[in-house]
Amino acid sequence: MLPLNFGNAHWCCVVVRVKAKRIFYYDLLNQSAYLQPTGDIAKHIKIRGLHDYDVLPQNNPIQFDAFSCGVYVCWNFIRQAGAVTPVDMSVNSLPRRRFELFYYLLTGRLLTKDGSATAADDDDEETIPVPQDEDGEGDEDDVPQTQIAQ
Repeated sequence: MLPLNFGNAHWCCVVVRVKAKRIFYYDLLNQSAYLQPTGDIAKHIKIRGLHDYDVLPQNNPIQFDAFSCGVYVCWNFIRQAGAVTPVDMSVNSLPRRRFELFYYLLTGRLLTKDGSATAADDDDEETIPVPQDEDGEGDEDDVPQTQIAQ
């Protein structure tokens, strides 16, 4: 699985399915400006060593806005890894998908439809309490700002 970012503006991805001998490439906006270079990268992967693999474009799901491509790419990776069956990625479900993605990245567990985690809680797992400031106030001002990579 290879995430691709174009100009810090849009995410696409390439997925290699070894057993199927296929290289899938995705642009969730389905626009040639992104689909063409993503396909070129997929073809380059084939040329550089996966000669027996088929290269196939995919366009499902299609994102419905101009700013959720990262959420769509992450969910596509989760789905391709076999962790979940396809989920509803409609405009109305995106707030829940964002929260589920946040929860998954934070805990490594997917939420079920009823809101419970898919993995059983491990009572033997050591939990570390969140450190608290002595004065009860945050030190956000002491944290250096993030800078754009060059």
